[in-house]
Amino acid sequence: MARPPLAALRVLDDQVVDCYDPALALTLPEQIAWAVSVVRRPDDGGDDDEDAGAAWLRLLTALLRDPGAARLRTLILDDWTEHALDPCDVAYEDGDPLPLMKRHAHRLARLERLHIGPCPAELPPARGVCQGIGPALAKLPALQRLDLHGAQGWELVPTAGHPRLRTLVMHVAEAADDPLAALVAAPFPALARLDVWLGPEVAEEHEEEAFGAALASGRFPGLRELGLRGLESPTLLDGLVAHELGLESLTITHSPGLEDDGVARLLSASWLRRLRRLELRGTGVSAALRAELAAQGPELVGGD
Repeated sequence: MARPPLAALRVLDDQVVDCYDPALALTLPEQIAWAVSVVRRPDDGGDDDEDAGAAWLRLLTALLRDPGAARLRTLILDDWTEHALDPCDVAYEDGDPLPLMKRHAHRLARLERLHIGPCPAELPPARGVCQGIGPALAKLPALQRLDLHGAQGWELVPTAGHPRLRTLVMHVAEAADDPLAALVAAPFPALARLDVWLGPEVAEEHEEEAFGAALASGRFPGLRELGLRGLESPTLLDGLVAHELGLESLTITHSPGLEDDGVARLLSASWLRRLRRLELRGTGVSAALRAELAAQGPELVGGD
């Protein structure tokens, strides 16, 4: 397997990223965002004929055994499927992190941030796979942020919820196991930021209604930042504007079908004046409506 250059992974937000190498171990685990990735140094000792899934799982196994794992704060489980020997016939079980994490996630006792899927991520989510570890997240008690990215994914959201998770970013275009239903049903009492892709393969109209009802029901009492991406209809917005929300920031992007007719619903929201920031990139909204929304108080970002 010809491995791509390390330059593909540089930073995660403002945090330096490095690819884990068992020969070098986890240095500065509190400061560096360590990535399990087949985007690696050419001298890592791996076999060029080794398929990506096996190589990736070998690296994750070594990282979990590393003495520094207990002090690791940020971990990236980078997508390996794009580098498989035959990308058109991927045996996902060859690099499935879930069985390993179910047994050994407790070794990451201080992990605060977990990114699963292509890194760097992109919007809309059009490439890569997010092989989630939802059932194992309960063994990460310090986890505060979970980033999920990919053209497809599964086992994304822990059905039992998580007591300390503050940020959930879920940009997966085609989810196999209805993560919205799990999100609605599970307790996330500390959640302050939620950013989700809601394209047609993720949410149908009735699912958007249930999701909107959950957002407005007080199930997420600390929610202050909400991101809605890929909306195809204003159904979810209809549900949100009719209720009292404690939002400080609302982001709606990659939703060209909304246009003025859909976005104008926000004008009737009682909480619009309390918003500090409103982002409307890729919604087809007019300059006139942008001005009308901005006059209500929030800082307006983007628009078409």
